[in-house]
Parts: sequence; C-alpha cells; structure tokens
Amino acid sequence: MKHKQVLSVIAALFDTLLFGGIIFGWPSLDFVLKREGYFSSKCEIETGDLKNGTTVASSEKSLNCPSQDIALNLVYTLSTTIGGVSTFPLGYLFDRFGAWKFRTGSILTFILACTAIACSNKETSWLLYIAMPVVAVCSFAILTSNTPIGYFCVAAQATVISIIYGAFDSSAAVMVVMKIASQLGATVAEIFTFYGALLLLSLVYTFVLMPRMHVPFNVPDGYQYGVTECCCFNNPISSPQNTNTPNQSRRKRSGVSESTPLLANQGEEQKTFSSTLKDLSYWLNVLYLSILQLRLYVFYGTLNQWISTLTSNREQQSKYITAFGFIQLTGILIAPFSGVMTDMMTKYYRKSVTCSEQVVRKRGVCFTIGCTCLMATIFSALVLIPVLEIQYITFFVQNAARTFLYAGNGAFLATTFPSEHFGKLNGLTIGIASVVSLLTYPINILVLKVFGGSFVVVDSVFLGLCVLTFVHPVVLFFRTKPS
Repeated sequence: MKHKQVLSVIAALFDTLLFGGIIFGWPSLDFVLKREGYFSSKCEIETGDLKNGTTVASSEKSLNCPSQDIALNLVYTLSTTIGGVSTFPLGYLFDRFGAWKFRTGSILTFILACTAIACSNKETSWLLYIAMPVVAVCSFAILTSNTPIGYFCVAAQATVISIIYGAFDSSAAVMVVMKIASQLGATVAEIFTFYGALLLLSLVYTFVLMPRMHVPFNVPDGYQYGVTECCCFNNPISSPQNTNTPNQSRRKRSGVSESTPLLANQGEEQKTFSSTLKDLSYWLNVLYLSILQLRLYVFYGTLNQWISTLTSNREQQSKYITAFGFIQLTGILIAPFSGVMTDMMTKYYRKSVTCSEQVVRKRGVCFTIGCTCLMATIFSALVLIPVLEIQYITFFVQNAARTFLYAGNGAFLATTFPSEHFGKLNGLTIGIASVVSLLTYPINILVLKVFGGSFVVVDSVFLGLCVLTFVHPVVLFFRTKPS
C-alpha cells in the first residue's frame, strides 16, 4: 500500500471519528440542551420552585421535567430513525454521483445543520426537530463514503472496514467533549459554530485524499486519485502494461492463492434479489437487528432519566454520563475483534469439517452473532441491578454489543447472499430496523406517564427479547450442515 493510500485510510478513520455517529452520544448533548433550557417552556413552574424569595434557575427546574424529556427524546428518535432509513438512498446517491459530489453536498448540508443549531435557543427549540435529523443523515453519509477506503488495504480489508465502523461507534464521544465545553462556559451556539467550521477539514480531505468517483474493489498498481484528478485529464489508473488481470494482481500482492475465492459466495448458486427476501435466515437477521438496535436506542435516549433513578446527585449523574461517553471511544478498539473472531472460527471449521467455503463462513459468522446476543442479554440483565457502581460494566458491555451487532450484520449478509445484492439488503435491513426504532418514543412516554419513571418493566421485557434473539444464530447453525 502506497504512502498516500495509508494517509487516506488514517484520514478516513479520523473523519469518521469526528463526524460519524455523533448522534449516538445523545445523552451528553441532552444534558447540555437541558442546561440551556431547550423545550423548558413545556415545564410547569410550581410554587415549590420559589423558596425564601429565591428563584430556582430554569436549568435546574428543567432537570426533572417529563414534558421536556419527552420532547428531547422525540428529537433523538426522529434523528436516529431518519438517519438509519437514509442508508439505502445514500448508498444509491454515492454510487450515482461519486465521492467528490456526494461528500461535498453532504458536508455543506452538515454545515448548514450546525449553523441552524448554533442559531437556535430555548425560544426556537423546534429547530432541533429539523437540524438534528439532518446531522444524523449527514453522519451516515460520512460513513457511507469512508467505508470503501478500506479497499486500499489488500491484506487486511475486512479489518480496516471494521475499524472504520468502530470509529463510527466511537464518534459518540464527540458529544462528551461538547458537554465538557458547556460545563466550562461555552454555549450551544459557540460549540456548533466551531464544530461546523471543523467540517471544512473534511472538505479538504475529500479533494486531496479521496478519488473523484469510487475506490475500485481491486485497486490497480499505480492507481492515482485525489488532488491529481483536479489538474490532469488522463486516466487516473496510470499503471504500466501488465499481463495479469486486476484480480490476479491483487491476489499476488495480498498473498491469496489462485484457488481461493475472493468473495465468500463465489462459485455458489446465485440467488435473485426476490429469492433472498424469501429466505428465513434473512428475516431472522432483520428481527435480531431490530430488537437489539431498539434495545440500544432506548438506552441511549433515556440514559439521563435512567441514571436519575439510581442517584439524585446531579454531580454523580454528570460524572456517569461523561464516563459513558468516554467508554464509547473503545468502540474503535473493540471493532477488530469481531472480524478476528469470525476469521478464527472460519479457519477452525475449514479444518474440522468438509463442506463448501460459504457454509464454513456462515458457521464462523454464527459464533459472532451468538456472542452479540449473549452480550446484549448480559447488558439487559445488568441494567436491572440498581447499583450505581456496576453501571461502568454495563456501559462497556453495551458498547461491545453495539460494535459486534453491526459488524455481525454486515458479515452475515456478505457471506449468506450474493455480493451484488449486498447494498440493497444492507440498506433494507437497517431501514426496517430504524423504522422499528420509532418505538423508542412511545416507550419513553410509557415509562414516564404509566410506570412513573421506573424502567424495571421495560428493561425486563427487553431482557426476554434479547434471549429470543438467540434463535437467529441457532437456526443459522443448524441450516448450514456440513456435506
């Protein structure tokens, strides 16, 4: 891999880390927005708020305001749902217009959304209903455009792509930095003005270290891209004549033998898109992803309220929310383990059983999916323990479960179905799961209005649902019998 390609991979990681899934750091931003009184007009000022002629600060009155919690949770729910559903059209736009046009439009829209948030205040809180979903969509656009950069790493393509996804998970920590800045005296306007200006670096990266259109799956020798495409009109692939095909050249550089298929399902009977939708395993995967994603989204959207049921101390609440954000940073470190675990199990089954390569890979993915179900179940059990100190473990387990969840979903789709349907199936799967995640809002209302702020019933139901998701890896395992 050339030095420029190494720089592209590093830049893609930092770009995703800074501007990727920041919406999943919502608990920290929720804390900041409450401090500045967003949606505080929905809170009723009770006579008990005035003691000895001293007025309680509006930011303190709104800390325990169910109406404000519901309004902010709606902002979060709309943002995550619209962001997830957008993955399918974003993939189409990226394929249609290429990296430069796609990213330029996305980044400029991202900057406009940050400007709108910077211009908002507690009187114009409704702007968040528009700006935050746009931020979420643009964040997913950043991930969509950065993922193919992993093709530059021939020998470790899957690992690099999984690290990029880990950076997407870890970018939630950006919101923690915003929370700390707020506690040091910065306003929402100042924070998002700076963040919007920082996006200009992403624009520079687009034209300097990204190809004008797309990174080819098989990167030829001498491949030129980035700023060189601005000042010349030659074919960017300016490699000398080579008798090898791109696949052969790629295999030689990566040390892959000629007999090993590049694609997991190469040589298998190809399925049409409609036939894949009739596959039971696909819909079990949709169910598995929908349940676990909803479990995680509800936790993120209600973290501040849930922490308040464990302690009424504001400083402790702030401390644990900050800790949660920093633990999210470990996603980029955990992500490679998902790929490594899958590869290890694949090698094990390849040696121990006689069957096709696709069946071997499916069995390898089974183990990763099973581990994800186990971590999600442990996480759901831990939140039921009303001991504050244990929640550090809870934060770490949920972060590992989230990282494995999306890596396992991608690995399952890639190994089970034809590669030409991967984009459509991935977009459809995440889109359906995101629509299911709309239940985050009514679940929050249920907790606040029906259960009086107690999460015990909801968490118990989720524990049962997490156990149910074990059906997916079990069925997949028994449907891949060795020949």
